[in-house]
Amino acid sequence: MLRTITIKKLKKLDLTQKLAIAIPILFILSCLTKRYIERFRFSDEFRWIYENGSFGTLILCIFLVVFSFANSILLIRDLKTKLLAKLLWILLSLSVFLYVAIALIITFFR
Repeated sequence: MLRTITIKKLKKLDLTQKLAIAIPILFILSCLTKRYIERFRFSDEFRWIYENGSFGTLILCIFLVVFSFANSILLIRDLKTKLLAKLLWILLSLSVFLYVAIALIITFFR
């Protein structure tokens, strides 16, 4: 019963709202993949997994940061909900961009 309720609610969401959920999840998964791919770094036989996976996760992270900002702009423009709900969706979508921006600012001022 609980599963059918959540699936029905997910079907009612706008595409930008679904992307606002997917962006942080994909970012976390790519960071975890990058961390666990390090095991193949010193293996002669499987070093290609480290090289290709490391580059792929880097490209995915950069894409997600840019897409996080772009999706937030689309949410501001297109989402027709109450102000508090709209603000929460925007913060969820913008979370990856804010995380990277704050990390860069902290690194810059150290």
